[in-house]
Amino acid sequence: MPIVKVNDINMYYEIHGEGEPLVVIWGISGEISSFVDYLKIEMNKKYKMVFFDNRGTGRTDKPDEPYSIEMMARDTIGLIDAIGIRSAHFLGISMGSRIALVIAAKYPDWVRSLILNVAAARSPHKDDPQATLSFERLQTMITQPGFLEAMGKYPPSIESFIRQFDALKEFDGMDLLGKITAPTLIVNGTKDNSTPVKCAEELSEGISGSRLVLVEEDHLFIRTKPDLLVMPVIEFLEEVDAKTKEKASRPAA
Repeated sequence: MPIVKVNDINMYYEIHGEGEPLVVIWGISGEISSFVDYLKIEMNKKYKMVFFDNRGTGRTDKPDEPYSIEMMARDTIGLIDAIGIRSAHFLGISMGSRIALVIAAKYPDWVRSLILNVAAARSPHKDDPQATLSFERLQTMITQPGFLEAMGKYPPSIESFIRQFDALKEFDGMDLLGKITAPTLIVNGTKDNSTPVKCAEELSEGISGSRLVLVEEDHLFIRTKPDLLVMPVIEFLEEVDAKTKEKASRPAA
């Protein structure tokens, strides 16, 4: 089982495919799932995909201490450094989008491109009524029997889920957006109650040159209709890689 010591925790990870590195960062309580199999079919021949469980969930350690998005960003950089990757494309999903934002802003040399799915730079529950209701429902459901167990084979504990949830709610990365220079794709849903469209618009306005794609789906469309994310991602990565190769082939001035 691939485990590596990163900072104060043991992290579980998997690598699939060959080619340019693509690091996938899951959302709250997310673990390596069936989505991996879908990506392997679509992207295995072009990308070395790195999947892992964040601190607090899956087969990664769940330390009894407060978590933060910045802490999980350091975990991610520590992981890819430990396995010999010096730069990569990053795909952040939900809470993972916040982690990816921090990486792109604070560790720019590691980031070839940035892809943000059902993403936000801050927690919308403080000023959006629908998001507030969604967050309150999730907070209530956490303690219901069988809820966390239904999330996957290696679910978080109630305590570690709450630590991730608190990290997500407390994060505000709006001041980081202007520091992001990597090519950026944002793919959000127009029917997403927990991450309203205005969150995507804030990202698009704040990250210079970013591309925004909106689909008429909710927060979980990566599970129900993964093509709506994967197809724009493939197109975007092909463009980024083509531009990189073109730039590398130009003679030095």
